[in-house]
Amino acid sequence: MCNDFGGQAMHTFDHAIFQHIYGGQGAWLWLMAALTVIGSGWTMVPIVMLAGFPRTRDIALKLLVVLTGVAIAVFALKAIIGRSRPDVHALVFSAPTDPSFPSGHAAGAFAFAAFLAFEARVHIAAKMGLFVIAGGVALSRVVLGVHFPSDVLAGAALGAFVALGMRKTFVKKMWKRNPETRIL
Repeated sequence: MCNDFGGQAMHTFDHAIFQHIYGGQGAWLWLMAALTVIGSGWTMVPIVMLAGFPRTRDIALKLLVVLTGVAIAVFALKAIIGRSRPDVHALVFSAPTDPSFPSGHAAGAFAFAAFLAFEARVHIAAKMGLFVIAGGVALSRVVLGVHFPSDVLAGAALGAFVALGMRKTFVKKMWKRNPETRIL
């Protein structure tokens, strides 16, 4: 495992920011736990179910392709970089055993938000809400002690980049946008 990922400056930055964000108690900690659950892979189950309905099938299948692409990218980067997780007691949940960089939760949440913000016909307030929730998912990973700030920043950037890139190049060529597709 690479404990010195990004050099001394990154290490110092990450640890300083981490110490200010990590921890909490009561309702704050449970909100962070809920956001972590929202950002987990289990949220793909309702998306799969949406593929069963004609009105949402198109966008659900596109989103599944995007989230699968993001998961593959995260898995590959974690294997290549191999950064250790923070050396603290993980709060609420057990600490994951896979490498830390990039955050898969942040990548998935921002991929979801970016893809739906540009692909689905939803109100601007809903689009902003998707990014607020994605930001909360990313923050929760640091608060709970399982990621450094640079892990979630990289995950967020990776998720948004992959979602928009796949939307523009792969998904657009595979499927034409259905103007009737609405999520909210």
